[in-house]
Amino acid sequence: MKRWIEQRISRQVMTIFYILIALVTLTSVGTYFYTQQSIQQTTVQLERISEQRARATDLFETWQSMQYELRGHVLLGENALLEEVRTAQGNIDEQTTWFEEQANNEEEAQFAEDARLLFSIYTTRVMPALEQYVIAKQAGEIDESFLQMRTVGQFMPKNETSTQTRFKLNSSSAADMSASIVDMESVFTDYRANLDFQESELRNALSKQLVKAQWMWLLILLGALFLLFVGLQPYILRLTNQLQTLMVNSERLATNPSATLIPIKPLQNEVGQLSKSFNEMATSLRTQQDQVDLEREKTARILHTMRDSIVYTELKTNERFANSALFDLYEHPIPSTERGSLYPIAMYYPMFMNQIDDKEGLNQFTRRAKEEGMFDETFTYTMQEGQKTIRMYAEPIDLQNERVGVIFVSRDITQETEINQMKTELVATVSHELRTPLTSILGFSELLKSRQLDETKRERYLEMIASETKRLERLVSDLLDVQKMEAGMGTPEFKVESLYDLLSDLLEIHAGSTEQHLFHFDCDETLFVAGDPAQLRQVFSNILNNAIKYSPDGGNVTVDVTCEEDTIQIAITDEGLGLSEEDMTRIFDKFYRSASEASKRIGGTGLGLAICKEIVQLHGGTIGVRSQLGEGTTMIVELPMVDHVNEESSS
Repeated sequence: MKRWIEQRISRQVMTIFYILIALVTLTSVGTYFYTQQSIQQTTVQLERISEQRARATDLFETWQSMQYELRGHVLLGENALLEEVRTAQGNIDEQTTWFEEQANNEEEAQFAEDARLLFSIYTTRVMPALEQYVIAKQAGEIDESFLQMRTVGQFMPKNETSTQTRFKLNSSSAADMSASIVDMESVFTDYRANLDFQESELRNALSKQLVKAQWMWLLILLGALFLLFVGLQPYILRLTNQLQTLMVNSERLATNPSATLIPIKPLQNEVGQLSKSFNEMATSLRTQQDQVDLEREKTARILHTMRDSIVYTELKTNERFANSALFDLYEHPIPSTERGSLYPIAMYYPMFMNQIDDKEGLNQFTRRAKEEGMFDETFTYTMQEGQKTIRMYAEPIDLQNERVGVIFVSRDITQETEINQMKTELVATVSHELRTPLTSILGFSELLKSRQLDETKRERYLEMIASETKRLERLVSDLLDVQKMEAGMGTPEFKVESLYDLLSDLLEIHAGSTEQHLFHFDCDETLFVAGDPAQLRQVFSNILNNAIKYSPDGGNVTVDVTCEEDTIQIAITDEGLGLSEEDMTRIFDKFYRSASEASKRIGGTGLGLAICKEIVQLHGGTIGVRSQLGEGTTMIVELPMVDHVNEESSS
């Protein structure tokens, strides 16, 4: 039987249900009979109280009627009213006798005793006095307009030997003749109040009995349920524990298919079959999840190895995930070294967007890709105030013919853009700089070849050819220097050199090349620097040449050398064209030329200062510029100072 029940949960539930119905039925029947008996007993008592209240009311009303009739007899002297009084007196005697016979408790016995005592006092003392008063008044012995109680008191019996102490009468006070009436009303009122109290007590008792019955029914039912629970507890615990284990395993499996599950020993019923099916499903899901995780990790690692930045956007949730290249692009530390999945970027997205120069354009491009499905265009934008140039394109991600996301691929083309721009500038500059001297050389050579010239013109043309040839040589030399430095072949050969001698020689040479400029030189003769003399001469020669070239109207050229701790500062100032703010930020870039018209007319390759910067940095120094457009330029070179004596001794 037990095994048959355990095979189906429905059988188990129905068995418990039938047992519960039986327990409820038994407790309800027992409680019903107990409550019914209590109600019947209380009802009988309430009916008795109701009868006593009605009879007490009748007794009091008979008393009042007798008093009214007697009062009428006293006032009018009619004998018919006296007969009514006799009749009421007989009724009061019968009613009082009923209370004496039906008294079941102390209060009822006291009421019957008080009523009998008051009736005796009234019939033996008050009524005879009033009757004598009427006879005396009819005989003319008393002549009063109104009833005087003092006069009536004279007719009261003189024997006051009664032993009762509850109601006192004093015949000397006529007002006390009506005391029996007042006392009867007080007794009746007290008795009615006592009956009301008894009725209230009975009703409260009945209410308590009903509550008690309810509690008894509840306690019996709870006891029965407790016994039922104790008997079924082992089975219920097995069933609920297995269901709870299934719930816990389901939650673990939902959050992590690879989570460790609690072992389950299946029962024989449907829950046991469910447990078996769940174990099989969990094993299958774990195997599938392992394969999915492996593929996801492989995909993520492949994306992390790409140099292009990738951002995947989920269309339904708008969640964004990125590879490590995106953090490199925005120069932000990678959140984690674990590369088994893409990184969520919700918390970094505002920070990244702040680096974009054209936020609106980028948002429009991504919006068209996500909302309109436009994937046949690219978008190029700059970031970090033009320091980087990025090209982006988008590709859709579809699963089962439904679009679930979009991938945005960004490539940093800053270097490519700079190289292309540099190539363009190089071709333009070199072609212009080469064409100008070659044209001059070719033109003067044709003149020397085709014409008969006097010696003066011939020498002048040859000097022009030589000058343009040197100009061409300097251009080629600058290009070769740039190529060497970029290839890492520009390592200087350091020697100790007198800075005063080096600058003096260069100033003498450049002073002889111009008649419009005045040179001022201030330098301590004891200052020495360590470096390649040829490269240092190239740096200062280039700066002095620019000072002369970019101050075409002449003016002062000042070379001021100062020292600060272990650093020598060489400031070369001219009074020429000056530089704008943009020019000062880019003046040391390769092939950069000032955008002013005056500078364009002067010409140049834009390589000189770039070469100077490379040489100064190789010597452990720095080079900078301070200028104002139209008011001249100051080039500042800082080099480490060395002790000439120590350097000589060490060498």
